[in-house]
Amino acid sequence: MPKVFNPLSVFRAKREEPLEVEKGLTPTNGVQPDFRQQPIAELFWAADFGPVRTIIDGAKTRPTGFIPTVKGGFRTMPWDSQLEERAMQLADISSRVYFLLAQPHRMEIKVRGNRGSPLTYFPDLLVKVDPSLVEDLLSGARFIDAIRTPAADRLPPREWETVILEIKADVDPRDGKPRYREKLEFAKEVYQRRGWHFLELRESAHLKSKFVKTARFLDWRKQVALDEFDLQTCRAAFAGGSVTTLEHLERSLGGGNFGRVKAFGLHYRQIISIDLSGGIAEGATVYLMRGDAQ
Repeated sequence: MPKVFNPLSVFRAKREEPLEVEKGLTPTNGVQPDFRQQPIAELFWAADFGPVRTIIDGAKTRPTGFIPTVKGGFRTMPWDSQLEERAMQLADISSRVYFLLAQPHRMEIKVRGNRGSPLTYFPDLLVKVDPSLVEDLLSGARFIDAIRTPAADRLPPREWETVILEIKADVDPRDGKPRYREKLEFAKEVYQRRGWHFLELRESAHLKSKFVKTARFLDWRKQVALDEFDLQTCRAAFAGGSVTTLEHLERSLGGGNFGRVKAFGLHYRQIISIDLSGGIAEGATVYLMRGDAQ
C-alpha cells in the first residue's frame, strides 16, 4: 500500500484561526464548528520509496522501458518516452545531481465538478541537486549544457534542492487543453509551497545537442566495477592536489579504453568530476571532489 504524504506539510499550513464569536453566544445546534483547513492536494509515495508506477503494463503502443541508474541508488527506473530516458541519462552523468527518481509520486488534486474524482498528476522525474544547477536553469541555461558543468564539492543532503521535471516533446497534444495546463499550474504551486522547484523541459530547448550521443555512449559503461585499488590509484593521480587532466587520470588507471571506462565510473559515483563542457577531451579538467560520497 502506498504511504500517504501528510497534505498539511505540502502547504506547510497552520490551522486557521477560529472566527471571532461574540461573548455569550454559542452555536444553536450545540456542535462546535471545525475551522481546520481542509487538504486540497495529497502526494502518495511508493512504500519502498521507488517509482510509484512502473509504466510497462502491456497496453502501451509507444516505446517504454527501464534504465539502470547510479544516482537512483543503482536501481532501474521506468521511462514512458525516449525523452524521459534521455533526461535520466543526462541527470545521471551530472556531478551536480545527487539523486534521481522517476515517477516519484502521485498527486491527487481535489476539485469541484469532476464527478467527485480528484485530478491525478504523475510527475516524470524528481532530482535532488546542487543549488548552482537550479540557479543556472532558472537563469536560462539549457539542461543538456548545465549538467556538463563540473563540481569540486559534494554538498551534504541538507543543502540539496529538490526539482520536479516535466519532460515534453516540442509539440504535445495536451498543450491546447486548458484543464491540463491548469493542472500543471496547480501542481507547480503545490511544489513551490514545499520549497521545491518545478520545471518543464522541452526537447529542442533542453534535450537536444551532439552531447546526447556522448551521454548514451557513457551510459552503457557507467556500471563498471570499481574496487579500493581503483580509488587509491585515482587519488594518487592527483599527487596531493585536487585537479588533474583526463588524459593523466586515464593513463594512471591503466590507459586506453580500460582507463577511460574506470575514470568515468569514478565520475558517475562522484569521486571525481570531469569537465564535460567540451565533450570527452583528453585535456579536460578533472576535479577530486571534496565531501563524503553518497
